[in-house]
Amino acid sequence: MKNIYMVQASNTYSGNGFKAAYLPYAAGLLIAYAFTDKKIKDNYEFKRFVFTRESTADAVRSMENPAVVGFSNYIWNTQYNLVLAEKIKAKFPECIIVFGGHNIPPDSSFLKKYPFIDFLIHAEGEESFRSLLLEALENKPDYSEISNLSYRISDSECATTPSKIFDRTDCPSPYLTGLFDKIFEENPDMQLDAILETSRGCPNSCAYCDWGCNGQRIKLFPIERVLAEIDWLAAHKVKFIWGADANFGAYKRDLEIVDHFIKVREKTGYPERIRTNYAMNNPDRVFEISRKLEKFGLSKEGATLSFQSLDPTVLENIGRKNMSMDKFSSLLSMYKKAGVTTYSELIVGLPGETYESFCKGIGMLLAAGQHRLITVYNCEILPNSPMAAPEYIKKHGIKTADIVYLTAHSETDKEIQERTRYVIGTNTMPTEDWIACNIFTCFEESYHHYGILKFIAIYLYHELGIPYEKFYNSIIDFAKSNKDSIGYSVYEKLYNFFKSVSLEKPIKLYANEIYGNITWIPKNVAHLDTIYRLDDYYKEIKPLLISLGVSEDDAEELIKYQKTALKLPNRNNFTEDFKKNWHEYFSSILADSYIPLINKNNRVSVNNNSIPTDWKTYAQESTWFGKNGVTFNPGISAEDI
Repeated sequence: MKNIYMVQASNTYSGNGFKAAYLPYAAGLLIAYAFTDKKIKDNYEFKRFVFTRESTADAVRSMENPAVVGFSNYIWNTQYNLVLAEKIKAKFPECIIVFGGHNIPPDSSFLKKYPFIDFLIHAEGEESFRSLLLEALENKPDYSEISNLSYRISDSECATTPSKIFDRTDCPSPYLTGLFDKIFEENPDMQLDAILETSRGCPNSCAYCDWGCNGQRIKLFPIERVLAEIDWLAAHKVKFIWGADANFGAYKRDLEIVDHFIKVREKTGYPERIRTNYAMNNPDRVFEISRKLEKFGLSKEGATLSFQSLDPTVLENIGRKNMSMDKFSSLLSMYKKAGVTTYSELIVGLPGETYESFCKGIGMLLAAGQHRLITVYNCEILPNSPMAAPEYIKKHGIKTADIVYLTAHSETDKEIQERTRYVIGTNTMPTEDWIACNIFTCFEESYHHYGILKFIAIYLYHELGIPYEKFYNSIIDFAKSNKDSIGYSVYEKLYNFFKSVSLEKPIKLYANEIYGNITWIPKNVAHLDTIYRLDDYYKEIKPLLISLGVSEDDAEELIKYQKTALKLPNRNNFTEDFKKNWHEYFSSILADSYIPLINKNNRVSVNNNSIPTDWKTYAQESTWFGKNGVTFNPGISAEDI
């Protein structure tokens, strides 16, 4: 029997006693499908998954005369895979090394660059991997008829076969076939999270994405299989499930899937949270799905109302269409009235974007009422995306930096560091503007959505007509002009980080024992380093508020209310007296109505029994886990006095 091993190394997320990793779903699919063939069953034995970043030396020692080792490659594990594959080949020269996954380029270049790799599988891998195993059993194997494959013809020549979509939907589930049972047995103290794929494919062709192409048919997996997988995941007490669908909510049956989630959760308590990617063109169904998930406490982040950019030129460059801002505002209002949280997404570094248009886009979303969360991602060059094409890069003057891929809230691998290609400049955005965009993003998200300045910004917008982007730019400018300030210390950390990224210098994530043994991304640093010294920070910015037109008395009360509304460690069951109806005023705006700010003596009470008792717990629960409810104390109320 020929031994097969599969490698899909996930980062281990950890901190303060918590540890979690993903089950190797993609690698499991290949094994589950391959072993439906009798000849493979009779000639091969599957031995194990390498599913975490265990030391490569330990991984090699665990292998008994491997005949085939398959590697599933993503941004977060390709370098690990390369190191491990080379070591396997050195010890077992006859072993067949197969690389596949999203991070494999669409040609044979990896074979030419890495002589220890024997085969590349492009796009979907189930049929190609099975055919490869079968052909390898022949005395004189011929790989030219296997689709989606790159292979060696000679020492100096490689070939790539035509691509083909894998149309079958009756392939077995790695969950239901028991492939992961041993992982659960051997890792009783680790939280094992899972991927659920109810459909595959995407009809869109966004330039930055490698998920779909024009006209691609979405393939639905049998509903019976999907429901059975949900039952299996609940029975194995899987807490978190990431939905792998590109357009969940596109089909009526997605409501049936959600109803089954709810039924299973009510019966077993699992899963605890779900996150998925919603369809853009089915707002009513997506709303109903989101409403149900929120009602039963299953929603991880809420519903996504994404844009990527609000600039028409950028949207044309990336092949994307957005909803109108009027439609966005009406959807936001509908979600709020139903008690369903939402968030929006943007990407910095897209071709055609400028610093001004990027900041204006965030301001437009805030003005439309998106005060809960706007998440901004850096544009990365994915090897199978349209943006990776040399002609596209040349046309838009795209400048990239090859940087270390850093994963927050995880154990860092000292042996091997992953790499990714950030877009750090275009024809319309010089690198210094790209740095400035990232700094603006960190200040806006950490100060607005995490609550440090949210109500102050809302007041300035509604009462003094100061656009949100202008206010947060003034916060940054004020910090830069006061080098002894808390604001400047935050700005300096952010600038040095993103400048190092742009210069391809060594970078590392921030860690501070005050917040526990956890690594933090830049926006987390801005939030934690400011809120830890909150009173001093508010003293710093009070003169800025007065310079913007806020009276001294209003500035004092505004800052006091802003702090009252924030969750802070060991701050619970207290009252604050105010001379204006701040709580009523802000609550109405967040609910898409408007009650004027008037003189009214009132008392605001906070009664929240979920307040963390220390900074380590606060950082983990509020900054890492809990974007929902970070700003408002849920037990806050006001009464006239």
